[in-house]
Amino acid sequence: MEEGVWANPENFFAVFRCTKEIHAKDFLGKGEIKFNTPNSWVKYAFEKGEGRGDKLEGTMATFHMFDIEQAKKLNEKYKNYSDLMRVSIGERVYLKSARDMELPCFCFYILKQSMFTCPNIEGKHKLTATVPASYFRDFMDNLDPREVEKLDQKDKPAVIIVENYQEFEQRIVIGLMALGLKREEIIITRVKYYDFEGYGQYGWWDFGQKPPMELAIKDKRFESQSEARIIINTDDIRIRRILEKPIEIGTLKDIALVSNTYLHEGMLIELTADIKLLD
Repeated sequence: MEEGVWANPENFFAVFRCTKEIHAKDFLGKGEIKFNTPNSWVKYAFEKGEGRGDKLEGTMATFHMFDIEQAKKLNEKYKNYSDLMRVSIGERVYLKSARDMELPCFCFYILKQSMFTCPNIEGKHKLTATVPASYFRDFMDNLDPREVEKLDQKDKPAVIIVENYQEFEQRIVIGLMALGLKREEIIITRVKYYDFEGYGQYGWWDFGQKPPMELAIKDKRFESQSEARIIINTDDIRIRRILEKPIEIGTLKDIALVSNTYLHEGMLIELTADIKLLD
């Protein structure tokens, strides 16, 4: 039997976020939201490895250190960036914006329709999808479950599940605007994944994103994280300092729940949907 095709495969049902038990409790009870910066994820990757962290966060373009032609072209293109960073990793140079690398960001996993097999007949169907083990293991730096059991209770992993995303987004936006942010400074976007290695050892790439949208580009190695982000695009130092610490948007118990479990083998999602065929 042939599979059907979703009319809107990028629509999503719910969002998840891996955290620690202590933070999950505060998220649910007080709506505590903690923003981090791309630079903090880069630092984490160098200190503890890729997964939860990413050395290439915020890359605008890259070239091989011996590719003089592309080095000249890309440096010329980005020469007006007074905050341009040239980061060398191995034999490659990565161009980043120092300003954008310090912007507050909040990330979460989105469960998209495309993750479920679409039936080809109308009616009620049981649909299943899997959140891969790598998503949960990355957050815990691939710790063995036996090692996780030895952690203090507050440091053990938990998964936040937001059942009403639209309400969640609205409450975050209201909370951020109460700090003095303008709505256009709150960017809510999905991460796009590209094959950073697809151009060969000596290849180059420049995806041409208008800053700070380079913060929504990642290597396909992270595609299993199915990430969306809230990027705070502001130069207001007062607000950025406020966001260095958690903010509270009020209890989220009515729209979210928490599972205090290390899902080392991944998570199976089952739901029942009433499928309608479109003409």
